[in-house]
Amino acid sequence: MSREAAGYPFPSIPLAFRHAVALISVVIVFLAYRSSGTLIDDGGLFLLLSIAVLGSAWFAGTASALAVTVFGAVLGSFVAGHVNSPAVQTHLALFVGQGLLLTALVAELRRARHAAEREAGAALEARHEIEAASRMKDEFLGTISHELRTPLNAVLGWLHLIRTGKLDPATQSRGFESIERNVRLQAQLTADLLDVSKALTGRLTMDMRPVSLPSVVDEALAQVSTAATAKDVTLNVKRPGQPMIVRGDPNRLRQVIWHLLANAIKFTPRGGRIDVTLESDSVAMVTVADTGPGIARDFMPHIFDRFTQADSSPTRITGGLGVGLSLVRDLVERHGGEIQAINRPSGGAQFRVQLPLHHVDQAERPTAPAPALPSVSSPPLNGLRVLLLDRDEDVRELLSVALEQRGASVRVAATVDQALEMLESWRPDVLVSDALSPERDAYALVGKIQSLEADRGGRIPALALTTMSRTDDDMRRLLAQVKRDLPKPVEPAILTAEIARLTGRERRRAQR
Repeated sequence: MSREAAGYPFPSIPLAFRHAVALISVVIVFLAYRSSGTLIDDGGLFLLLSIAVLGSAWFAGTASALAVTVFGAVLGSFVAGHVNSPAVQTHLALFVGQGLLLTALVAELRRARHAAEREAGAALEARHEIEAASRMKDEFLGTISHELRTPLNAVLGWLHLIRTGKLDPATQSRGFESIERNVRLQAQLTADLLDVSKALTGRLTMDMRPVSLPSVVDEALAQVSTAATAKDVTLNVKRPGQPMIVRGDPNRLRQVIWHLLANAIKFTPRGGRIDVTLESDSVAMVTVADTGPGIARDFMPHIFDRFTQADSSPTRITGGLGVGLSLVRDLVERHGGEIQAINRPSGGAQFRVQLPLHHVDQAERPTAPAPALPSVSSPPLNGLRVLLLDRDEDVRELLSVALEQRGASVRVAATVDQALEMLESWRPDVLVSDALSPERDAYALVGKIQSLEADRGGRIPALALTTMSRTDDDMRRLLAQVKRDLPKPVEPAILTAEIARLTGRERRRAQR
């Protein structure tokens, strides 16, 4: 069946044969007119020709109908000339007009039908896409639920065992390590989802500056060392003999390396090995290779797609949301680099990141990123007054205990009104504020502080704890007068260090 004949009745008939049948129908009409005697008069002849035009348009298309009209008019002119009757000439003129009108009408009807078919096809395709998106959404929500509940299960289970008081010190220590590891995993999953959302909306920001790539790799290795030890996976690192300076966001670059290492640890069997190699030629290269099962051949083209996994079934062995590698690709490309994934001939997967080298001027020095994990010996806050505003009672208790252990005097407030009252009556040295209050923005308190006189508790440094992206316009406006903002969950050591820095305690400690 030809594609041209698909829109006509009896689609198996070739289109050329249809045109021939249409023209033959005109000859048949004239033969019938000649042989019928008085049965078919001149008016009947042109009526039959009009029927032939309409049938040709339906059976063979408007081009054939137009040809039948012309052919019928030519033959009809001989009849009109032979009869030499004004009535016959009128019938001929009406036939030509009727034929052209019928051809145009059928052409418009056929065009409308094709348009309706296209719209129906587009609607069907859109319906399939919506159904596929709905299935993907359901699968993704199920995956999120599973991945967020898994670390919570380990945390709650170990906490229950530790509270019984029946564990020996070694087992209790392993329990605390498992709790910390799973809490960090859940925090990373949440951060990945936020970063993917910002990347999709074009709001993923970069703090670009010269960075030592080996330092970034070392800090990423420090972050995953506990997980590698727990799985008995060996991390082999090969560093270059010369400096490797790239221009980029140190935290984002560390995020890239962390994801590649975490992914390698996840797929490497117990007792396996991960090789991390740093090289530099015309570009800086970081290679992460594992001894796992490798990447399935049919999944290789989709390895960096968002929300995709080689095994997305509920019974899959390895976890994950399917966003880590897609986020890695986005971050690498935003740094002007490339990332490749291949299967090693000896077995296992290999990811190679290439980044442009940055030539540092003498006046420009590379900046090492902030430590991945805070120091245990955070600065003391002896005698420092800290006003803590947070609507969550557990958070207030946790942070107040942590700050009091470092010597600070802490008062807590659950609402903005309570904080304003304590601000003027107690006159704290620093404010630590939560993101949002049920009755109004908690960050509105920051503007109030800046407008108050110092003797009324105003003009003190403020630190914000936020669960939202500071790239949002509303959040950027709220954070305009905040001295420092930290994303939740915040570690007590980091919070203590930031408060010390804001109040000058860190500077005085360094001077001593």
